Amino acid sequence: MDLADLALDLSAAASERGVGVLLLVDELQDLALEELAAICRACHEAGQRGSHFYVVGAGLPSLPGLLAEARSYAERLFDYWPIGALDEQAATDALVRPANAVGVKWEQGAVKLLIERSAGYPYFLQEFGKATWDCAPQQAIRLEDAQCGVEQGTLSLDRGFFISRWERATPAERDYMRAMARDGGANSHSGAVARRLGKALSAVGPVRAKLIHKGLIYAPEHGVVAFTVPGMAAFIARQPEG
Repeated sequence: MDLADLALDLSAAASERGVGVLLLVDELQDLALEELAAICRACHEAGQRGSHFYVVGAGLPSLPGLLAEARSYAERLFDYWPIGALDEQAATDALVRPANAVGVKWEQGAVKLLIERSAGYPYFLQEFGKATWDCAPQQAIRLEDAQCGVEQGTLSLDRGFFISRWERATPAERDYMRAMARDGGANSHSGAVARRLGKALSAVGPVRAKLIHKGLIYAPEHGVVAFTVPGMAAFIARQPEG
C-alpha cells in the first residue's frame, strides 16, 4: 500500500509540472512475490485514477507467470514484449560497427563463427566479441582470433554467467536440469524428464516449481520446460557428475 500511495503522490506532483512518473526495473523476476504484488497494486490504482504512473520491467521468460502468481489481474496491467536473439544483421552490426569506428576490420568467417556460437544472444556476443578483440594481435580480426575468442569467452561464461545459476540449484534441482540437458537445449517434456529421473511426474513437480521460481527454467507451454538462458544444457554437459 505504501508503494501505491507513493505512486499516486508522485504522479500528482509530476502532473503539476506537466510530466509523468516512470519506474524502470531490471531483473524484475528476482523480486519477491509480495514486491511484485505491490508493483501490480500501484499500477492498478494509478490506472483507475488516471494517474501518469508507468512501470517498465525487464526479466527472464518466467516473469509473466510470476506476475500472474503475485496478482491474478497482472495480465491486464502489462503489455508483454518478448526480446529474443538478434538476427544475423543486427548481430553483425553489434560486432562490426564499433570495430570499424576505430579502424579495425572483421573477416567474414570470424563474424560468422561468433554469430553461430552465440546463437545471436546479445550477452554471449559481448563476451565472445571482447575475448576475440583481446586475442587479435593485428588490426584485422581473423577466423583464428574468433576461435580463440569463443574458447576464452566460453571459459569466462562458465566461471561467471553459468556457474552462478548452477550454484543456486540444490542437488535435486541439478538432477532435474541434467535430465533436461539431455535434450541438448531444446524444450523438454515434463513427463520425459520425470521418466529419466525414474520418478513419477507428481514427485518431481515441487522441484520443477522451485526451478521456475528461481528463474532457472520456465514453462513455454503446458507440460513443457526450457532453460531461461541459451547454452545452459551445454554447460551442464561440461560439468562432472555428482
